Amino acid sequence: MKHTLSVSWGLAFRSLILVRRMPSVFLPSLIMPLFILVSTAGAFRGISQLPVFGGASYLAFTIPLATVMGAGFAGINAGMTLARDIEGGFVDRLIASPAPRITLILGPLMAAGLRSLFTTTVVLMAGLIGGVGLPGLFGTLVIYLLAIGFSAATACWAMGVALRARTIQAAPLMQIAVFLSVFLSVAYAPREALTGWLRHISNVNPVTYLIEASRAAELSYLGWDELWKGAAAVAIMVGLLGLWALKGLSGLARR
Repeated sequence: MKHTLSVSWGLAFRSLILVRRMPSVFLPSLIMPLFILVSTAGAFRGISQLPVFGGASYLAFTIPLATVMGAGFAGINAGMTLARDIEGGFVDRLIASPAPRITLILGPLMAAGLRSLFTTTVVLMAGLIGGVGLPGLFGTLVIYLLAIGFSAATACWAMGVALRARTIQAAPLMQIAVFLSVFLSVAYAPREALTGWLRHISNVNPVTYLIEASRAAELSYLGWDELWKGAAAVAIMVGLLGLWALKGLSGLARR
């Protein structure tokens, strides 16, 4: 176990070092959440006049969306890095070494979680500049933990794709699934304001419950009902997508 964690941390650190060497890989994951925060809060702020908002700031309402998107990009980066390592032959060398193969999953997973800490901090700081205060210690902690959970889920998805496609050209597939999962949820409006097919999809979309829990924490009305549903959604996504990634890893090892 100690050896596995040591190698995993080494791979995570290597992934984080690549941010300095190849900033073009990380910058989009930082810029896009801020772009979503600013553009959405500006374009759709009139929605906050609906009775279901109760007079809440739409900027505060949008912050959880931006933190979740930042975490999603952190997870996608994990898959892109793994795909690049497969193409470059680094993964073949690691498989031939005594290092446990599970570290190919755990290392990028750790890196994704650490990257999500940074993107979440930047989004919350942007909220402070916009006049939205932090929701308190517990609420802020919940927002960070939910973002880490989503980064882990999206990292597992992206790594599963990378382990099967074995090429960086699969990056659009990694991205589109994350975009759809977020935008087909309560990204822009509460469920009470959604109608038709979008309402039905959002009801069964686990990202809905994650965003609702993060949003409740941001707006300072987080209760047990929102908290356990958000935590359960994260656990389900990480569990299922973790199996997806592990299955891809076993196929890579048999090639």
